[in-house]
Amino acid sequence: MSPRAALPLHLEYTLLGLLRQRPQYGYDILQNWDKNLGIIWKVKPGRLYAALNKLERSGLVSAQLESGENAPARKVFALTPQGEAAFSRWLASPVSSPREFRQEWFAKLFFSSELSPEERGALYANQIDAARAWLRAQNELNLTGSVFEEQVRRFRQMQIQSILDFLVESQNHHLRRN
Repeated sequence: MSPRAALPLHLEYTLLGLLRQRPQYGYDILQNWDKNLGIIWKVKPGRLYAALNKLERSGLVSAQLESGENAPARKVFALTPQGEAAFSRWLASPVSSPREFRQEWFAKLFFSSELSPEERGALYANQIDAARAWLRAQNELNLTGSVFEEQVRRFRQMQIQSILDFLVESQNHHLRRN
């Protein structure tokens, strides 16, 4: 197994954030996800339960079987102290690539209401710094000079600039609200 596969992905971190709100059954987590995060991405039940099991095996989530009166036993998932620490580190860190920005940033933004104004400001500042670094890296690429490469590079530059513009505008909006 590669080291990348062993690390929690932004889906798993987002699950930790939902469990930070309160312990929940898998079905309730799925409903919470659809209601609050469905606008940025959909998750299938099989993927959600696989991620919950992975988090349980890694000690970031605990699960307790609860039996119902006329229903089969169901697992109630809860965040462990290790899961709380992992979620807090993830929430405070910038998204690592433009490719991951749309889902991961907006998941972080969803949970940012739990942060202090200073922590939220730092989240924005760190993400803006990361986006500027992405743009610099695109500008420093050595290309062969083909028209195709130039078009791809220009698209990536414009995409990253758009992310950067959005972050600055959004940061200013948050600062005015606080």
